[in-house]
Parts: sequence; C-alpha cells; structure tokens
Amino acid sequence: MSFQKKLTTPAAPFIHSIALQSGELDRKSFWEFADEAKEATEALADEKMKVLPHLPVDALQRFCTQYRFFTIDYISDLAVLVAKLPFGGLRSLLSQILAEELGEGHAHRAHPEIYDRFLASIGVERQQLERPLPANHVILGELTDELSRRSPAFGVGLRGMGGECLCQTYLSVMFEHLQEHPYMRDPSNGIDWEFWTIHAGEQDIIHGELTRQAIDDYIREEPAALPELAQGYERSITAWNLFWQNIFDACIERPAALS
Repeated sequence: MSFQKKLTTPAAPFIHSIALQSGELDRKSFWEFADEAKEATEALADEKMKVLPHLPVDALQRFCTQYRFFTIDYISDLAVLVAKLPFGGLRSLLSQILAEELGEGHAHRAHPEIYDRFLASIGVERQQLERPLPANHVILGELTDELSRRSPAFGVGLRGMGGECLCQTYLSVMFEHLQEHPYMRDPSNGIDWEFWTIHAGEQDIIHGELTRQAIDDYIREEPAALPELAQGYERSITAWNLFWQNIFDACIERPAALS
C-alpha cells in the first residue's frame, strides 16, 4: 500500500458492537471483549502511526500538539468520575492516579505541564497551545457531558478503562514511531522526553494493570453495573478512534509527491 493510500484510507470500524442484553453479558465475556478491543486498537494505532517518522517537522508539531487537549480534559473528567464513585478500591485508585496527573501538589509536575515542555522542546510556539481542532473540542465536550449525565459505571468504562487502558495503548505506539523521526533522533535538538518516560513506560503499564484489577473487583461487587460499564467502554473506543482520525486528517498533508 502506498503512503498516499495509507493516509487517505478511512478508519474502518474494527470493533463489533457488544449490544448484549443484560442477561447475556457477564464478567468473562466483558473481559474477552476488552482484550479484543485492546489488541485491535494497538493494531490500528500501529498502522496509522507508521507515517510519523516521515512527516515534515511542522506537521509533526501540529500532530503532537493536538494530543494535549485530551490530557487536559481527561484530568477534569477523572475528577468528576472520582466524585461520582462510591467509596472503595476503584475510587481510591483513581484518586491516586488523579493526584499524580496533577503533580501531587506541585503544579510544575502536573502532566499537562510536562507535556507542554515536550512540545516546547520540539519547537511548538506558545500560541499554538490554545488551538484545538474544533471537531475534537466537540468530542471532548460530549464525553464530559455524558460522564456527568450517565451512571458511575458508564463513567468507569468511558474514562476509567478508556483513559487508563486504551489511552496507554495509543501512547506506547505513538512513542515508538516518534522516536524514529530524524528530528527526534538528533540529540542536538534537546528533546524533553519526560512525559513519555511516564506515559509510555513501566509506570503507565502498572497503572493499566491496577486499573483493570480494580475494575474487575468493582464488577464483582456490583455485577448489575456491567452493562453500563460496557456501554461506556464502547463509547470510549468510538470517541478515541475518531479523535485520532481527526488529528490525522487535519495535521497530515497529502501531496501527490508522497504517493
């Protein structure tokens, strides 16, 4: 497949809906679905992110900048989810993750600040940090609205699993391909990799594993919550893939010379 075709081929729906009635959905089938979704997400991300090492630097800057808006909204939504959850292991774990995202009391250690330092190190100007894609601004706003309106279980699927499990998959693949770009490989550019050390390394893998275990415990304690949790996770998958597709469509040029 040519580079041109890879850029222009729309992302096909790769996860079949698990539109199961509450009586048909159980813990085992849910985790089977979740594992399949994670594998499919990783494969899709890897296929799409292969273009990153070949992008002009300005396109790479635009691409990386758009992810920052997810990190900002995710933190706010995670705070809402923590407030909605009952006391228990999942609430405590997500509270800990929220504290880490906010720098554990040190504003300069908040993860959006660390990501902005990465962006500055690759030449992104300050004014670019306030320019989210309109389509993605809508997506993030819709997720916040749904999180507020829907049940805690829906929110766990939407922002608990979607944020800590699905997001980590995309970031790991993105980091792998980013490192292959000639600009990123040049040590004289002084790239600040701290954000990626946190979010594409062992710490975030551990977060994902702990989140999965806490959600499994939550399901065992609240089995009636499973259908809503599954709906939230499905919604997260759809929104997350569209979010990234919008970034590819807006930030990656398609001149004939790239065919």
